Amino acid sequence: MALRPRTVKAGSLAAIAVPSVLGSTLVAPASAFAPVVQDIPGAATASQAPKSLFTSTVQPTLSQVAVQIRQQAEQAKQTQQAPATTAVQPIQKTYTAQATQPAQVTQQATPSATFPSAQTAQATQAASGVAATRTNQTFLSYTSPVGTTSQYHVYAEGVDFSKPVGVVFYFDGDYWRNDQSKVYDPSGELAQMAASAAAQNMLFVPVISPDTNRYDAGVSWWEDMERNGEFFRSFASSFIAANGVDSSNVWTMGYSGGAEFITYELNTKPQTWRNGGGSIMVAGGGLDEGTPSAALKSQPMFWYANSNDGTGETYPQTWSARGAVEGGYDAYLAAGYTNASATVLNGSGHFDYNFSQILSNSLSKGKATAAPKAEQKTEQKSEQKQQSTQRARTMSSATYQSYTSPAGTTSQYHVYANNLDYSKPVGVVFYFDGDYWQRDESKVYTPDEGMLAAMGKIANARNMVFVPVISPDTNASGAGITWWEDLDANGEYFRSFAKSFVSENNLDASQVWTMGYSGGAEFITYELTDHNTSWRNGGGSIMVAGGDSDGSVDADATTKGLPMYWWVGANDTSGNTYPVTWSARGAVESGYNAYLGAGFSDARVKLIDGFSHHDYDLPHILASSLDFAGKTPALGYSDLSDSNPNYNEISWNSDHRIMLGFADGTFRPNASVNRAQLATYLYRVAGRPAVNAPAVSPFSDVPVNHPAYKEIFWLSQQGINGSDFRPLEAVTESTMAEFMYRAAGSPAQAQGGYASQALAWAASNGIGTGSTSSDAVTRSAMAGYLYIYAN
Repeated sequence: MALRPRTVKAGSLAAIAVPSVLGSTLVAPASAFAPVVQDIPGAATASQAPKSLFTSTVQPTLSQVAVQIRQQAEQAKQTQQAPATTAVQPIQKTYTAQATQPAQVTQQATPSATFPSAQTAQATQAASGVAATRTNQTFLSYTSPVGTTSQYHVYAEGVDFSKPVGVVFYFDGDYWRNDQSKVYDPSGELAQMAASAAAQNMLFVPVISPDTNRYDAGVSWWEDMERNGEFFRSFASSFIAANGVDSSNVWTMGYSGGAEFITYELNTKPQTWRNGGGSIMVAGGGLDEGTPSAALKSQPMFWYANSNDGTGETYPQTWSARGAVEGGYDAYLAAGYTNASATVLNGSGHFDYNFSQILSNSLSKGKATAAPKAEQKTEQKSEQKQQSTQRARTMSSATYQSYTSPAGTTSQYHVYANNLDYSKPVGVVFYFDGDYWQRDESKVYTPDEGMLAAMGKIANARNMVFVPVISPDTNASGAGITWWEDLDANGEYFRSFAKSFVSENNLDASQVWTMGYSGGAEFITYELTDHNTSWRNGGGSIMVAGGDSDGSVDADATTKGLPMYWWVGANDTSGNTYPVTWSARGAVESGYNAYLGAGFSDARVKLIDGFSHHDYDLPHILASSLDFAGKTPALGYSDLSDSNPNYNEISWNSDHRIMLGFADGTFRPNASVNRAQLATYLYRVAGRPAVNAPAVSPFSDVPVNHPAYKEIFWLSQQGINGSDFRPLEAVTESTMAEFMYRAAGSPAQAQGGYASQALAWAASNGIGTGSTSSDAVTRSAMAGYLYIYAN
């Protein structure tokens, strides 16, 4: 089916009655999101399941382990002591320097006298900074932008900094006392591991978990993974930048809970902190939730487990390290990881691993399995050398990079530069966020997830770098941190930065776009477009919930031909922002009229029905704006072409993160949809509302650790009840009609019983044909029906 005008409900797009608009219906872009997230994993058939290297081992899931830990920890708290040492054995030995110290959360280990201690200046450096390190240093501190703090060691001796330098970040297992973890004995086993890394010209950086809870699971990497992940990604980005590390040679290595942290958190999230390397998991590394990142598919993933490292070896005693290794290896293999391997060792149990040997073998194996670089003919090299000044230089994604303008103004920025084709011109989108008073109020401080990561994918899919820039404003009082409060200074800073960034990375100056939200939009219309534009000679501007003008637009003829697109919610009027007298909608209408009157020939505006100031889907707005300007992406799915009758609807689903593809890069348009998947789609269409799912599942066939448990329970609250849910059962038109009818609030229908009412309602809205056939609904057809249902 093709997209068509419809009477739409809140959340859809409609046009303001002005001379020039984007159109009366949403411009549906081609798929902008790389198809890296499988909707809901179904049960693989025997023929589909990858053959395991292990004997099948039943293990509790991470969720079940957490419940067990909480229960056991409550017993421990009653006696005000850590879990018994019979349940947690010390790691290989008790370190003399630590043994006599009391086990306190604030305890810091004393480095061995044989290891060079940290220099005072570095040990007490500003918490949020990372200094370049060329000697071995211990117990250095780092604080992430959101205030999470921990320590790390750096082993740099034996590394030749005149050559490309890689890095191995190490995460140890869980512990309750410092003497149970090797991270507090930097002269012991860590030093041996560092020698293995140095042999490959790589720094070795053990990072201490920022966890401070000595009860429950002890100090761990996996217990609060989102916080720990934010901390580490921030630290890694800063460390790599400060030490000039080759971001294509960044390895992670984890033991036990540290291995779980890699497979559950780091390797399922955006890889803006590296663009190559590998991962080593020892005695852990499972996966029963989350989807492996497509960016790592070709990178080495090596698992190791001792043959006897099963249940009873660790705390809790029901968890099996070997079972976790088996589950993680199978999950990543099924997700298309072509360089994954698992090795069963002959060690006796959980505390019998030779870490330095494992690291050495893994790095050597990773180097040997890397794709060889093809030799180039002399004439090819000559031609490439001639073209080198005409194409963009290779760039790496990174967060919290710093720039200081010639006037001394300093701020930070992020870079999203994944999967770009440097044989073609590369453009850029600079983004300015709205006003904020605290960091947690601005998306620029969550660069690895949320809207920024999604916007980065959209820009990258169109061969454009995405660069959110943090305002150099330092006054959080009054109007907060803004782009518009000190326009001259902020404008000077950004123009200097943009000109330098475009030039140094050899970007196409005719494809430079700016996008701003609220105060960031005001900055574009009041300052950037209305003043010196020598930093670009083409591109366009996108203003969301702002973009006013004082009526005196002064721009040259070249600028007047560039696209200027405004977007605003119909309800985004005065009272929704600070100051309460300001109206985003009024600013948009005023700015649009001013630029239109000044001769901007491609000035357009879009009104979003039902939206207020905090409702905007910025990734979709970016995709729609760039597509309308002709900056369409490459095809997102390997098995989908624009000849598919539901191509536009599939693209709409993808851009709205409703119905996504699979980890192998396919969409599988002819595959059927199961009931768990449809519950998930409808939950996402509803805006992903908060769900207080019970600890005991109301369904006999949907355990609490089912990947769609929350979404299925949400659907049950809409009236889909019963003792069983049948999550893997294929969806028919009747099932789809009932689910959608319930989720829509069961609007009144005249004819028949409830099932007939649902079918009649669906058919009258163009959702299906009203058929009671038992045929399964395909994914392609479901994308079309979801588009109609949502709009």
